[in-house]
Amino acid sequence: MEKAKKNATGLRLVLGYLGLSMIGEGTVSLVPLIMILFYPQEWQVYLDFLVPCGAAIVLGFFLWLFTLAGRKAGKLGKNEDAVLLTLLWIMAFALGAFPFYLTKFSTLNYGNADLNLGVTYSESFFEATSGYTATGLTVMPDKLFLTGVDSSSYPAAHVFLFHRAWMQFIGGVGLVLLITSLISSKNNFKLFFAEGHNDRLLPNIGKNAKMLFGIYAILILIGSVSLWAAGMAPFDAVCHSIGGIATGGFGTRANSIEFYSTAAYTSLEKANLLYTGNAIAIEIVSEIIMLAGATNFVLQTFVVRGQWKKYWKDIEVRTMLMLLIVLSLFASLSTYLQGNVYQSGEVMDFASSLRYNTYYIISSLTTTGFTNHSLPALGHLTIMLGILGMAIGGGMGSTAGGIKQYRVAILIEQFAWSIKNRDISPRYRVPRNHVRLGEIRPVDEKTTGEALSYLVTYLSFSILGIVALLLCPNIGYEAAAHEWSTALAGQGVDLLGLANYKATNTLGAYNTVLWILNVGMLLGRLEIIPVIMAIRHITVDAAEGIARHHRERKHATIAE
Repeated sequence: MEKAKKNATGLRLVLGYLGLSMIGEGTVSLVPLIMILFYPQEWQVYLDFLVPCGAAIVLGFFLWLFTLAGRKAGKLGKNEDAVLLTLLWIMAFALGAFPFYLTKFSTLNYGNADLNLGVTYSESFFEATSGYTATGLTVMPDKLFLTGVDSSSYPAAHVFLFHRAWMQFIGGVGLVLLITSLISSKNNFKLFFAEGHNDRLLPNIGKNAKMLFGIYAILILIGSVSLWAAGMAPFDAVCHSIGGIATGGFGTRANSIEFYSTAAYTSLEKANLLYTGNAIAIEIVSEIIMLAGATNFVLQTFVVRGQWKKYWKDIEVRTMLMLLIVLSLFASLSTYLQGNVYQSGEVMDFASSLRYNTYYIISSLTTTGFTNHSLPALGHLTIMLGILGMAIGGGMGSTAGGIKQYRVAILIEQFAWSIKNRDISPRYRVPRNHVRLGEIRPVDEKTTGEALSYLVTYLSFSILGIVALLLCPNIGYEAAAHEWSTALAGQGVDLLGLANYKATNTLGAYNTVLWILNVGMLLGRLEIIPVIMAIRHITVDAAEGIARHHRERKHATIAE
C-alpha cells in the first residue's frame, strides 16, 4: 500500500512556493541575453546575468527540495498568500538588481572596465524595483542610453536597456502569472487575486494566463510596428512599446519621447530608420499605446471582437474620457495663460500648450511616465493636475497603477446619487446601475464601501510618504508630493531630479530617498493591502501564535 504524502502547510508551504518562484524568476531573467544574438559585440556581460540567475535557480531548487518536495501542497493559510506575494516580488527586485551592480566587477566582464555602470546596489535595487513595478523612475547614468540611430557610447547598452524593458514586461502583466503553473490549483487564483487582478477571463488559471499574455504580446507587437512606422528605430520601438503597454515608462533615450523633437534626432542619418522628424506621429502612437495599456483587458477583448457599444458604454471608459478632456484643458489653459516658455525662452502658443499638457495628462492618468517636454516649464497647476491624474490611475485589470478609475467612478456616482436623492423617501429612490464590462450592474453598499476604504488607505499612505520625503534634506513640498505620488502610482516622471539630488546631498540622504521610494513602488504595485496583511502576519499573527502556544503549554502543565 502506497504511503500517503504528508501535507506541506504554513511556513514550509510558503518557502516551498518561494523556491519554485525563484526558479521561475531566475529562468526568465536570462531572457535579455537574447540581445547578444542581435548585438554580438555585447557578449562580455553574459556573466552579469548568468551568475545571479544561476544562483537563484540553484537556491530555489534546494529551497523547494527541503520544504515541498515529496509532500502534498496544502492550502495557504490566513494572510500567507500576502506573505508569499510580497516575498516573491522583493526577490524579483533583488535578482533584477544584480546585473546592473555586477558590472563593477571587471573580472566578470573579461577585464573590460568600460562596462562598469558605476551604480551601487541601492541604485541597482531601485532600478529593478522601478522596472518590475512598471514605474519608470531611473537612476541609470546617461551613458547607458542610446544617442545615435541605434548606438551608444556604452558597450552593452542594448542588453541592459532590454533588461529594463523586460522587467516592465514581466511586472506589468503580473509576476504571479509566470509562476501559476508551478503553484497548485487550490492556491494559484488566490495569489492571482491577491496581486490586484480582477480580470478572470477564463475559469482555468493556465488558460487565463495564456489569454492575458496573448493580448499583451499582440498589443506590444502592434505598438512596436506602429512606432517603427512613425519613425523610431526597431529596437527603440520594441522597448517603448513594452514600456507603454506595461505603463512603465522606461525608454531608450535619456530624455524619453522628448528626444524625437530635438535636433539630435532630426540630424540622425536615416540608416535603419524609415525617416526622421516625425515627432508628433510618434507622440500620437505612444499616447494610444499608453491608453491601451491602462485599459482593462476585458474591455480590450470587446475592441478585438468589434463590440464597440459595450466598450464605449463602460463606466471606466467614460470616466477616462471625462478626466482626460477636463484635466488636459485646464492644464493647457494654465500653461498658455501664464505665458510659460520653452527651454529656448520662446513663449508657448495654445496649440503647443495643448500638445504638451495633453501628453503629460495621458502619461499621468495611465501612470506610464513618458514625457515629451520639460515638466517644470508646464507650470505648477499642470504638476498638481498630474498628481491628481496619477492618483486616480488607470483601469481595473490593466497594467496601470493608482486608485483605479472604477473605484473613483463609483464614488463620484455615490456622491451624485446621494445629492439627487437627499430629500427623497428610500422607497422611491431609483437603484444605482451602470454598465461594467458589458453588463448592467447594480452598485451595492459593499462595492461603495470597498472603494471608499481603499481611497482612504491610499490617501493615508500618500500623506505618510510625502512626510517621509519632507524629512529628508533639501526636498520641497511640490517635489516631495510629486515624487511620492509617482512612486505610489507607478507613473515615473522624476520632478525632484534624483541625479542632481545625489550630486548635491550626502550619500546617506540620497539612499534614504531611494529606499523610501522603493517602499512606495512596492505598495503601489500590490495595492497596499497585501503588504499590510503580510506585515501583520509576520508580526501580530506570529506574536498571537506564540502567546497561544504558551497558554496551551501552561494549561497542560497545570492539568498534569
